[in-house]
Amino acid sequence: MERKTLVLIIAGAVTALLFLAFSTLITDTAAIWYETRIFGLLSFAALFLTVVIGELRVLAKNKASFPLFRYHKPVAIFATFLVGLHFIAAANDNFKWGKGLSFAQYLGFSFSSKWLVLLSFGALAFYLMLLVGLTSRTKSIQKLGFKNWKLIHYLSYVSFVIAYIHSVNLGTDIKTSSLSPLLSPLFVASFLFVVALLLTRMAGSFGLFSDQWAVNLAAVFFILLLGGAALLGWMAAKNDAQVASLQQQVTALEATTPSPPQIATTSTITVRNVSQPAFAGVGP
Repeated sequence: MERKTLVLIIAGAVTALLFLAFSTLITDTAAIWYETRIFGLLSFAALFLTVVIGELRVLAKNKASFPLFRYHKPVAIFATFLVGLHFIAAANDNFKWGKGLSFAQYLGFSFSSKWLVLLSFGALAFYLMLLVGLTSRTKSIQKLGFKNWKLIHYLSYVSFVIAYIHSVNLGTDIKTSSLSPLLSPLFVASFLFVVALLLTRMAGSFGLFSDQWAVNLAAVFFILLLGGAALLGWMAAKNDAQVASLQQQVTALEATTPSPPQIATTSTITVRNVSQPAFAGVGP
């Protein structure tokens, strides 16, 4: 193992242990909930960067001189420890939604409800990140063989996808907080960006690109295609929501508006026969 990698791992482990000790002191306060959210956002961002750097290097024609690839391993290690800190904070959360959950449920082994399934997705993403990281050592690659290691390394995409599903469905800052109007589109854009790069890579595997410009143009094409489709879908969903809201308002207005008074259209007039005496039984 490289010395820099070992230093990063030791630093991350010490930080995780210190945070574990600190989190036990704030387990019933709002601070633990905010830390869970912060580490969740940071870990997804780091995982996104890890996948993107690796994918950009694969798409580069001159892979050996790709400048950003030297940050791939450090960012991947950083992302793994951030997910670990997110897990520690969530497991110690007795302030908000962590109440009533067992440690086994945090480990991702409970599927009795949709919420727990989505929670388990986060744990599964962490396990896949650990698997990819532990098998990416030079000795591990030699033992596994490059093809087998390559197949395992593809699990990083699976990890990213299920981490995205976990985040957009359970993330407070993506769904309901004041930051959601900003963060929700960013999460969708990051997901579509990775998918566009993956589609470009798949197209390149068929030998469709002759040079780097062709690769870049294909990546831009897929980004615009997916982004345009997502924008049209968002506009359609927004329009449907507005129509449904208007229909609800009209229905509510009709229910609260009193009915107009009914106007009689016919009247009955009784005419007394004046030829008859008022008292028929009385004679002269």
